[in-house]
Amino acid sequence: MLHAQDITVAGTVTDAATGEVVAGATVVLQGSTTTYAMTDDLGAYSITVPSDGVLEISFMGYVTQTVPVNGRATIDILLEMDAQTLDDVIVVGYGTARKISSVVGSASTVKNKVTMNRPTANVGDALQGQVSGLQIFSSTGEPMSEVSMRLRGVNSINASSTPLFVLDGAPVSASIFNSLNSNDIENIVVMKDASSTAIYGSRAANGVVYITTKKGRSGEKPTLVLRGQYGISTIVDHHMDLMNSEQWFAFNRMINPNFQMTDDMLMAQHLNINTDWLKYIFNETAPVWNADITLSGATDRTDYYISLGAFDQTGIAPDSRLGRYNLRTNINSRVTSWLKLGANIGLTYQDYQTGPYTSGDQFRNSIQNPVNAANMLVPWATPYYINTDDPNNPYIDYSQEPHFLSAINYWNPFYANDLQPSTSSYARLNAATYLELTPVKGLTIRSQQALEGFYHNSSAKAYKGEIWDSGSATESTGRYYQFTFTNTAEYKFTAWERNHFTILAGQEAILDQLRQFGVSVSGLTDDRNDLISQATQANVSVPDYYSEETAYNSYFARLSYDFDERYFIDASWRIDGSSLFGADNQYANFYSVGLMWDVKKEKWLRGADWINDLRLKASYGTTGNSGIGHYLALGTVGNYSGNYDGGIGWGISNPSNPDLTWETVENLNIGVSARLWNFLDLNVEFYNKMTRDLLMEIPYSYITGHTGGWGNAGDMLNRGVDVDLSFDIIQTQNIYFNISTNFNYNHNEITALFGGRDEYTVPNTGISYQVGYPYGEFFYVRSAGVDPRDGMQMWYDLDGNKTKNFSDAYAVMTGKQRFAPWSGGIQLNFQYKGLYVGADFSWVAGKWTINNDRYFLTDPTFVSTGYNGLTDLLNIWTEPGQVTDVPGVNSPRQFDDTLLENASFLRLKNLQISYEFPKQLIERSKFLSGFRIYAIGRNLFTVTEYSGYDPEADTNLQLGVYPNSRQFTIGAELTF
Repeated sequence: MLHAQDITVAGTVTDAATGEVVAGATVVLQGSTTTYAMTDDLGAYSITVPSDGVLEISFMGYVTQTVPVNGRATIDILLEMDAQTLDDVIVVGYGTARKISSVVGSASTVKNKVTMNRPTANVGDALQGQVSGLQIFSSTGEPMSEVSMRLRGVNSINASSTPLFVLDGAPVSASIFNSLNSNDIENIVVMKDASSTAIYGSRAANGVVYITTKKGRSGEKPTLVLRGQYGISTIVDHHMDLMNSEQWFAFNRMINPNFQMTDDMLMAQHLNINTDWLKYIFNETAPVWNADITLSGATDRTDYYISLGAFDQTGIAPDSRLGRYNLRTNINSRVTSWLKLGANIGLTYQDYQTGPYTSGDQFRNSIQNPVNAANMLVPWATPYYINTDDPNNPYIDYSQEPHFLSAINYWNPFYANDLQPSTSSYARLNAATYLELTPVKGLTIRSQQALEGFYHNSSAKAYKGEIWDSGSATESTGRYYQFTFTNTAEYKFTAWERNHFTILAGQEAILDQLRQFGVSVSGLTDDRNDLISQATQANVSVPDYYSEETAYNSYFARLSYDFDERYFIDASWRIDGSSLFGADNQYANFYSVGLMWDVKKEKWLRGADWINDLRLKASYGTTGNSGIGHYLALGTVGNYSGNYDGGIGWGISNPSNPDLTWETVENLNIGVSARLWNFLDLNVEFYNKMTRDLLMEIPYSYITGHTGGWGNAGDMLNRGVDVDLSFDIIQTQNIYFNISTNFNYNHNEITALFGGRDEYTVPNTGISYQVGYPYGEFFYVRSAGVDPRDGMQMWYDLDGNKTKNFSDAYAVMTGKQRFAPWSGGIQLNFQYKGLYVGADFSWVAGKWTINNDRYFLTDPTFVSTGYNGLTDLLNIWTEPGQVTDVPGVNSPRQFDDTLLENASFLRLKNLQISYEFPKQLIERSKFLSGFRIYAIGRNLFTVTEYSGYDPEADTNLQLGVYPNSRQFTIGAELTF
């Protein structure tokens, strides 16, 4: 018997259309699972195979080539692109990676090109406008703020609406996601329907965001990448038209015939003072920089990726800053042909500083908040010292900034801010290790252990200074950990040639624990020593200690089948147990069934050349929501003082509810995807989501001794459509131009409430839940304008009659929603050789918010007591017969629908211009293999009707909200 001799074959793999090398292509000996190679950054490969063997060369988005060796030592390969194989590979639901074209569920992929090099503190911000149905907003513009994310509407009233985040197979918190180094991310997959999320069960009701981090590629030589960028931030456009000094004086004369100019006012008029407090308070050149270094590569058995990153951003408002340092190692090793081990460890340390404008701070709604001060301080006052040593020649001394602005009897906002520093630090860990066995062909057994944790310290001070008689301090610390143990077995096999099966079974257990401790003191008299130990015992509050634990135990399975990669069926099931619910309701079952038909593979359609790809899909299933507080089913007790004989006693603080059970979302999804004329990609999906057993706080009868507690309170519907369009306008060897757009329409409606009610209005909040209306629709009294006879504000009562007597009982649903029913994005991508220009727009429509800043700035009484106001006040009613929408000075201001503003917007979220130098030029260097420079602009312009700081703020009411920033950044990337 003769055996073929082994020879070494080498060559280069290039793109047949562009002539560019294809790095990362797989070259495998046909019929072998162990003999393969990967092309390096220059497209080169080398492999030892039998001289009569056959090579298979493949890469995502290209037609697989089969080439006989025929004893040749050099074989160069040209790969042809094919629309039907232009595919992403993703991981869905605990299994091994598969092509996205074979995924039955609804899943959208965001590649690392979108997230890399963005000058933003969190990854979520980079996703805004990229995925249809995924709305992303920043609650504030503080550097340390996290984004809020909602997928296909709001699924719950009081429970969480945040998606589940999964990092390389392990569930993690939103904080881990937001603190990732964006350059460490390979891709992000957003899973929308039950077919792709039901296997995650109890925490997947709001969708799943699956993040895959980078790793070394097989065959990759050691590669070192250095990246650095620097930029500045400034405030986004401010739309409020504030009065200048002369307008302020004129207005006060208008409303008060007896108004007299003070000496300070006369001096300001003499010096022509007209202070723009916005420019004074907000930093117009706040620096932001980012730097990281990565080392990646692979040997025959081991691949590795190591990165170290640093990010630093100074906020545009005083004393706000974020510093963050990231370290990640991702190492995978195939020990034997049947055993693989890996570890992925991420460490993050971040510290941040803020001032009295964070939510919950006692000064947020006062003028001591510098964000408020920028609007409310009068323009005729100056923050600088006025030198009057020479009465005939007074002048402004810009070198001195007094602490107290005597002219207006207020403290300089910078000084007040400096007296109230607030700092926090977090040390975060997310780590996962796994062991993977392949004892027989097709069978993969995997065991993964993951740990997430943080250690947190925070400090808030209020120094005595010149403002208070004594100082105060608050110190707190906390630690958190979550252990996740996941064990799966997946078996893939083919029967009767064209029947492909994948069977998955698994178990998962999660345990988390949080411990927090804090103490507050007052009576500190020495600013040089602000330790809490310096307070007397009488000035120390009762220390606050908090502890919580949660446990989950789950079992799951999935069956995937396809016939000839033409007809697909996916079915999954999961049973989840959670300690959050009552003893009789701790376990719940979730399931899904999905179908997909690759129509293009039918013989009767193969002749339609203009249809490159056509798929129909449908799925139905259930997922759960357990995003509520701890111990609500068990009830809690607390101590109370002074209720009986002045002593301290214990009582029930939250009543138990042993019947508390899961929120369940029933999700139907029907979609079609296609590629037409080899340039148009289309994906349309219709969905219908019904949330059952809504988790929310409901009122109790007064005879129970409690105002209310948690229960399952009703049902909610989200119904809508996702549309994705992508146009390859130009596709030539040197030029590529693409326009992509996506949009979502979502109809939200409360369909049932507890006890058969049609509505429930939360006392003293202006919030009303009503059957047949969306959750988040504003419930306010309607304005009927201003009576021209006397200048009094009028309102409509419930019968539609005008009245001058305001009453909350006249409140109605306004048809204006906090949560935008329309949203989307537009992406433009142009490339000419090494030059790239990309622009990302995001937009929402139908979003409304309460401009509470305007409530004060249009109140003449507020302005007359020493604050600034809007120029609208110059149209205030002053005489009978005057027609205006600004009521007279004697008309009381009320919270009505005139404060509602349309916060819809279109924003240029990101504009990037980059240039990658030709390899022929770079290769002249002995060490450098790649060099790219770029410039990025963020939040460059916004089109909106909203008159406040920023329409993007994700809140129903805006008052003193830290605005978003506009950024300009330059950077460079070097590869060795």
